[in-house]
Amino acid sequence: MILRLEGHCDQAGATFDQIVRAVYEIARPDGPTFLVVEDGEQAYAQAAGTEGRYVIESRTKFGEGFQHFRVAHDSGGADAPAVIHYRQTCVRHPPRACPLRVRESEVCTFAEVERAILTFAATGERDESLYWRDVTAQMVKGTKRRPDDEDEIGLITPQ
Repeated sequence: MILRLEGHCDQAGATFDQIVRAVYEIARPDGPTFLVVEDGEQAYAQAAGTEGRYVIESRTKFGEGFQHFRVAHDSGGADAPAVIHYRQTCVRHPPRACPLRVRESEVCTFAEVERAILTFAATGERDESLYWRDVTAQMVKGTKRRPDDEDEIGLITPQ
């Protein structure tokens, strides 16, 4: 596995213990705000957020295509827009304040981050106990976005 943790050098061949430590780092009030765990070039799982509010995504690549998923919950009807904040450094926003626009049903707890990322690190698969909404169409459609409007975490390489 390759571990990418904001503010740290990428770790190729990261051990499970290193990934566990990285997951707990993003829960710290002053810690990194995103991490990515890659299983080669075929799949990854990632989480971003602060203050107990996170978004979790996973992508599986095949050939020239991919499927992209985001953990979601049953909203019971209306699914209002929500914002998760992340990134320690940003050219447009204060530290830890870059907006990541999601739906309220996609806001996750740290316990869900822990379960999703550690399951992926151990198995290379998405945790089936979580509901993974297929958001592939959102990732491929050609919509115009404001420069500061991100609707996916993206693979963010630490600066």
